[in-house]
Amino acid sequence: MSVEIYQLTAPVFIHNLQNMSAILKKASSSAKARGIDPQVLLQARLAPDMFPLVRQVQIVTDNAKGCCARLTDTPAPVFEDGDDDFVQLQQRIKDTVKFIRSLKQSQFKGSEDRSVEMKLPVGVLSFSGLDYVKGWAYPNFYFHCTTAYNILRHNGVEVGKADFLGLVPGMSATGKIAKMMGMAPAKKKPKKK
Repeated sequence: MSVEIYQLTAPVFIHNLQNMSAILKKASSSAKARGIDPQVLLQARLAPDMFPLVRQVQIVTDNAKGCCARLTDTPAPVFEDGDDDFVQLQQRIKDTVKFIRSLKQSQFKGSEDRSVEMKLPVGVLSFSGLDYVKGWAYPNFYFHCTTAYNILRHNGVEVGKADFLGLVPGMSATGKIAKMMGMAPAKKKPKKK
């Protein structure tokens, strides 16, 4: 079975970016409802040596667009890191999703075996495309998504696991889990008369 790297990347990033957007909407509403200056949440950190929420979201978007750009050998759009409110972070997420959606599935073809290089100030990292996705892009993307979620949760924003996961494409559920995940109950078939 061959790996379809497009399916492992673009739709996964889009789904999680949309979840991040929904979580940030809850955070903005929570700040307003509790009479908290939004900057308190935007600049909150889990530890003194960690980035604040605003930077966590910037890194999430950079990881998603950077991964897809590297795999398709397409220049990634450059976003200035001057975001300082929830509206600007939402726009950054929208722009990232728009970029990823602009890429065609065919552009990813064969990228699992393509050489991917990341030039950093301290050196160059080299991977196969698939190793890059599994060993670098995913862990970094999810680390920063999780950290952003945890900052908000730690600061009293009412978000839970269902917000983090969202409605997973292709997922169905019955019973209590359907309600917990915010899914509409399956429609019952009408009885024959």
